[in-house]
This record gives sequence, structure tokens and C-alpha cells, in this order.
Amino acid sequence: MRTRLLLYFILTLTISCFAQEDKYTKTMSKTMMMMDSARTNVDFVNLSNAFERIAKAEKSKWIPYYYAAECQIMASFMDSVNGKKDSYLDKADIYLTIADSLQPNDSEIYTLKGFSAQMRMVVNPMQRWQKYGELSNSLFEKAKELNPDNPRPDYLVGQALLYTPEAFGGGKKNALPVLKQSQEKYKKFKPETSISPNWGGSILNNLLKSLEEDSTKTGTSK
Repeated sequence: MRTRLLLYFILTLTISCFAQEDKYTKTMSKTMMMMDSARTNVDFVNLSNAFERIAKAEKSKWIPYYYAAECQIMASFMDSVNGKKDSYLDKADIYLTIADSLQPNDSEIYTLKGFSAQMRMVVNPMQRWQKYGELSNSLFEKAKELNPDNPRPDYLVGQALLYTPEAFGGGKKNALPVLKQSQEKYKKFKPETSISPNWGGSILNNLLKSLEEDSTKTGTSK
């Protein structure tokens, strides 16, 4: 009798855990889908708040904090007021610190840390490039060290190089090898779960296609 009761208890507990996990995954998936239609800093802030609510309900999960941070970084990018950009990034860094405490030494988290540092530099490139350029590069290197197959560090590095003047080591010639290396990694990359980070690939493909078309036009004109 005791054995049957124990088995019944274990079975009930297992079913309950799976049901909770399924609810969490569905809620995350639904919120993540809304990121595709976000267009303004307000949209991304609202989504960040939604991910934070999920994170507070699922205290052991790092991924909601990751997406909350990503949305704050995107809000910083979208906001045209330079004076407000750092405030978004401050929040992003708080979320990333929590995510890092829940999932130490994760390549995706270090990638977003590097992305946040990149956006700090964008606020005032002339005054901040030395501090935040060096910081973002070191964070991306750490992300690649933790997972050499992660395509996102190379994507963000290559994209930054593309819009950096050639005099400072940037430009299309220097960016293309890094972007193409990222593209090759995207072709092989498989996220661990349906809600694991898996962004950037389609944007990179469109960017490379645009660069190839520009090169063709330039070549034709010559």
C-alpha cells in the first residue's frame, strides 16, 4: 500500500512539473513572437517588462532575464534621444547580472553583455570607443571561448566593423570575413530548446545580400 501511495505521489508530482514547464514554455514562446512586430523603444520596453514578469514567476530560469535584457538593448537602439540610451542599458546590465548568476559562463549571456557595451559606445563614439570598444571585444571573445559555434558574437563584431571607418580598422573589407564566418556558423547552429536564443541569422543574410548587390553595382559601373 505504501509503495503504491509513493508511486502515485511521484507520478502526480512529475505530471505537475511537466505541466508547469509546458505553461512556462508556451508563455515564453508567445512573448518572444511579439518581438518580431516590435518597432519602437516603447514596444521593446513593454516586452522587457513582460519578460521580467515571467522571470519573477520562474525564479530559477535565466532565459526570461536574457530576453528582458535584449529588449532593453533594442529600446536603447531605437530611441532617438541620446540622453536616454544609457538608462535602458543600465537595466539591461542588471538583467544580465541576474541571468549570469543563474547560468554562469554562458556564451549567449556574454554575447549580450558585449552587445550592451557596443551600444554604450554608440551613444558617444568619439569619447567612448576606447573604453567600450575594448570592453565589448573582450566580452565577445569570452563568448566565443565559451562556445566557438555561437554565431552571434561574430555577427555583432562584423556588423560593428562594417560601420567603423577604415582608418580605425573597420570598413567592408575587414567586416566581410567576420560576417561570412558568422553566416557559416548560423548554417550549423541549432538552439538547445525552442525558446533558446536563436536570433540574428536572417538579418545577417539580408545584410550580406545587400552588400553583394552593392558590390555588383559598383563593379558594373566600372
